[in-house]
Amino acid sequence: MKFVRTAILCAAALCAQSATAADADNGKRLAQQHCSLCHIVEPNQRQELANSPPFETIARKYGNAAELIAFAILAPHPRMNVTLSRREAEDLAAYIATLAN
Repeated sequence: MKFVRTAILCAAALCAQSATAADADNGKRLAQQHCSLCHIVEPNQRQELANSPPFETIARKYGNAAELIAFAILAPHPRMNVTLSRREAEDLAAYIATLAN
């Protein structure tokens, strides 16, 4: 529970620092460029090279809370070997949040 509160506070701070709205279209481009080797980044994409959750699964996990997704992206798992700026993480999170339906 303490981790969840910390994550929410960090995500809120991340959103508060963002001066402009995240760009989901840019996030989709970033996903296709950097993430599609391991993740299914689009609903109809059926290829992946790793045992990684599809972005739709990640979106459902976080709902449409892009700020929490951005926080998770900025604290990546060990196999993720791409470094994103805060802005890129926000854009990518905005795209993932659109898949939460």
